[in-house]
Amino acid sequence: MEELLQECRKLNKMLTESKQYKKFMNARNNLRRNEDLERKLRELYARNKEIQEYSGNAYEETERLYSENDELLHNSIVSEYIRAEDALCRLLREMLDITADGIRFDFLDEGR
Repeated sequence: MEELLQECRKLNKMLTESKQYKKFMNARNNLRRNEDLERKLRELYARNKEIQEYSGNAYEETERLYSENDELLHNSIVSEYIRAEDALCRLLREMLDITADGIRFDFLDEGR
């Protein structure tokens, strides 16, 4: 078990040294220097999450939300952050897919 955890620590170190993570941290720091942009983006993300979780018409509401925030989304600092965030999330998803490949966790079905 300890060997596995040690390998996870190595993977974490590799991740924090990756191009994607460094770009994300740089973009995040740039965004945080502008409190107004950061606040607006946080509000947009919160509203988008509400729509995805509770709306009966998520597609149209999301489209309207993004249309209403077009200027924010086309701000160079905000778009840099969103692109970097997306790249890091893609990397993390790919890493999780590879890590979980072949692992079966269906203990509820084992009783049958």
